[in-house]
Amino acid sequence: MPEIKVKRRHWFKSALWFLVPSLVIMAVFTYYPMIMTVINSLFATNLTGKAANFVGVGNYVTIFSDPLFFKSLGNTFIFVAVTSVSTIALALILARLATQRLRGAGFFRTAFASTMGVSAAAASILWLFLFNPSVGLISVLLKMIGFAQVNVLTNPTGAMIAVILSSVWMGSGFAFLNLLGALQSVPQDYYDVASLAGWSNWRQTWKITIPMVSPTLFFLIVVEVIGAFKTFTQIDLITGGGPDNTTNFIAYKVYQDAFNYRNIGIASAEAIVLTVIIALATWVQFRFTERKVYYQ
Repeated sequence: MPEIKVKRRHWFKSALWFLVPSLVIMAVFTYYPMIMTVINSLFATNLTGKAANFVGVGNYVTIFSDPLFFKSLGNTFIFVAVTSVSTIALALILARLATQRLRGAGFFRTAFASTMGVSAAAASILWLFLFNPSVGLISVLLKMIGFAQVNVLTNPTGAMIAVILSSVWMGSGFAFLNLLGALQSVPQDYYDVASLAGWSNWRQTWKITIPMVSPTLFFLIVVEVIGAFKTFTQIDLITGGGPDNTTNFIAYKVYQDAFNYRNIGIASAEAIVLTVIIALATWVQFRFTERKVYYQ
């Protein structure tokens, strides 16, 4: 027994040395910024970002009395709801099609998953070009069906739709791959029996597909919601938060207050509020949505 304890102690020390690089990286790039964000949210900061005066919850009072903060909050909730549902629904449809025994299915699987290989910045530039009022493909198609030349990104509704479309396109590849793997693990016998029983494709999807892939769906819902709350690149490169702050989400407002207006205290308070919202949203999903998950 003493020899076993000595060996275990030796193994533990050896394991710690392997963990040190990861622990250092997490401490420097995760925990230290988190602690400093909490501290800065309680102080009024100067133009260099250093704490000047302790204001307690004063920064939180300021942001909750700011109409623009509530507007960005509303924009964020609309975006998160529409984008998350649309991304997962599109990915499920594409994954269902990709599992069919059709010629060229392999090509379409690669095409559907290809968005994972495109960076958010490159994808945003691509969509910015597509919405160009003069030579953009979307603008050209709109003119072909009778619409006058219009800059979609200068219209509040059009700008929100543009950001949602780009985000759904960028997120669909990851969701598609996960759902494709989940669907391929569903026994084909279930669908064969359902077909013999006269079930429609919709009923098969609702009664067989969704329950069988529900663990993957739950995972994707959690991931997509968290990712949607943190959306930044599309906003910065496509709309810049406009027009009239229609696409100004909380994550982008944090950036503006921190780096454009040099108000680190306010930005830190907004970041803490965003973190709390994401934590609550995740808790709600685990508390209520996980009940619907079917584990085999």
